[in-house]
Amino acid sequence: MKFCLVSLMPPSDSDGKVITEQVNRITQWATVMKGIHYNGWAFDAGFYNLPYEYFSEFDLVMVAVRDALIDVGIKIKRQSTARVLVFFDGEMEHFTSLQGDLQVKLIELLNIADAVGVTHEYDIPIIQPLTNRPVGLVGVPFPLKRVREELCPPVEKKQQIHVGCGTGKIFNRNGIVNIAALSEIGLPGVIDVWSEDDKEYVYMIKEYMQIPPIYFNYTPRWEDYISQLNCSFMGLHLDYRQIWGRFALDCAAVRMPCIAPDNFYTQKKLFPRLCVDSQDIDGAVKLAKELLKNSTFYEEVMAYAESQLAFFDNEAAKERLLDLCD
Repeated sequence: MKFCLVSLMPPSDSDGKVITEQVNRITQWATVMKGIHYNGWAFDAGFYNLPYEYFSEFDLVMVAVRDALIDVGIKIKRQSTARVLVFFDGEMEHFTSLQGDLQVKLIELLNIADAVGVTHEYDIPIIQPLTNRPVGLVGVPFPLKRVREELCPPVEKKQQIHVGCGTGKIFNRNGIVNIAALSEIGLPGVIDVWSEDDKEYVYMIKEYMQIPPIYFNYTPRWEDYISQLNCSFMGLHLDYRQIWGRFALDCAAVRMPCIAPDNFYTQKKLFPRLCVDSQDIDGAVKLAKELLKNSTFYEEVMAYAESQLAFFDNEAAKERLLDLCD
């Protein structure tokens, strides 16, 4: 099958070539399918100097749809002979709150596409009534073999909590709730940041809250990020979005538990005993302290996560995609 992924990942020299990079992000679909990638916005702007008829060369085009790619998806389907899979690349609340013409265009795209892929089983009953096309859970493939065999061997974990509210948006995605929970747990925290502003937020809040020591990581390369994650004792990610949730899967892959809400599909599947509401600071603190003091509990939740990891690996994800598009 000749496969193409169209997303909003930044254009790069690898666009238009077979993708081989093994990382936990949307481009992993092109890697698993031995396909190529284009940035949809750049394609529409003429960056690649190709017409939309070009997509007829492919058997399947996955459009990782966001606002800017709804029109792009319609053009691919209308102007080429390729089968098109619409993949919801973002939180469902965002798509259901689109306004006016854009909402109508999204419905049009869902009904002219050949299939629709989502990242959470909770999304299916929302999307299925909007289209006569098949809707199914596909998620994002995960390079488990590379993580286990190359990047993250078993190590002695440090007594620190990796907080999954970073990536440059510490206080935009319930970050203050994560900081509050961390302060109640009392262990040092690790946060991934993209700018000095992120650090400054924490420094300012320290004037008013008893916050344990916090270490900041700047790891643009996913390989460096996952290697750093491997050092921590547990993960914490109190985020309100209904999404796939890469962080919980990263945690399970490096053999550490994650406390998070079940609006992350990965959390719901991997760590059902560690699910809390996104605002439940007290519940998160109690679970963290239980993991710290009760090694049996820690081992049980990790054993269960280990038993579920194959569901997220490359080949299982590929099988879900092919079944949906059959």
